[in-house]
Amino acid sequence: MVTLLHPRFLSSLTATFYLSTCTIQEATATRDAYGQPILAWANLAGHVDLACSFAPISPGSPEAAEIKRADGTIVKATHHIAFPALYTSILPTMRAVVFGFNFDILAVEFDSHGIMTRLRVERVA
Repeated sequence: MVTLLHPRFLSSLTATFYLSTCTIQEATATRDAYGQPILAWANLAGHVDLACSFAPISPGSPEAAEIKRADGTIVKATHHIAFPALYTSILPTMRAVVFGFNFDILAVEFDSHGIMTRLRVERVA
């Protein structure tokens, strides 16, 4: 199989382009005395301190478009996170932690060559 990118291309960029780190977390839900869900977040195994690039999404860009979820909620991505690797285990039900801030994952995207992952996220408290 012929690849467009040299296998070491992304690893050579990691030190200069993917300067941030991101940890992916998944939630476990429990119920309080009133039956309301309480989410406990834990790091996803193998997804701690991943090298990434992190940037806000420009308000006028097509990426800033609203995203409609299955439950009818409309959300707007505020940032994107890009990884120099394929992470198929990341799901929109998870969250990303970058610089100590929590971000709900709204969309998970993969490049056409199956070697990079990109997240569209929204900052949460």
